[in-house]
Amino acid sequence: MPRLLSSWRKLFSSYKPRKIRGAYWYRAVLKSRKKTILTMDGAFLYGGRYNTAEDFGALYLSKSTEGCIAEITRRPGSPDNYVVGDIIVTLEKVCDLTDARFLRELEISKEQLIGDDWEETQLLGELVRGAGFEGMIVPSAAGDFNNLVIFVDNLSAKSKIQLEKAHDLPLP
Repeated sequence: MPRLLSSWRKLFSSYKPRKIRGAYWYRAVLKSRKKTILTMDGAFLYGGRYNTAEDFGALYLSKSTEGCIAEITRRPGSPDNYVVGDIIVTLEKVCDLTDARFLRELEISKEQLIGDDWEETQLLGELVRGAGFEGMIVPSAAGDFNNLVIFVDNLSAKSKIQLEKAHDLPLP
């Protein structure tokens, strides 16, 4: 792992970041958490695929409401208890982990990114955040969707995350 760690650090330091310009992304949360839809509190307390609990937080968004539905139906509870936020995102420095060529350079597969073992993905999140990226685009483990993981504490002055509206999650 130390060789891989060194290799990953080098690749992230030379990676040409993507920008996201005013694109819509979506986040589903329990109705009781509607007022905290743009916080990283839950991920900070409990951890997530790309962050470890109580180390640093991350804001997890999906590229579509369908992606949100797929993500929450993997969890216990009723989808009726959720709202979805339509969020406008502008980021200056994003790492794209859906790029097959870059994944080959990292010597990691999409299957590893969406698998049940979070050790590598949490390490990737730590390294990406540590390299100064504001976020990363990642494949969803819930289906053929992309997610955006934002490290709010890394945002530049030009970057924005703005909730346009929150509404009931449209269920199929």
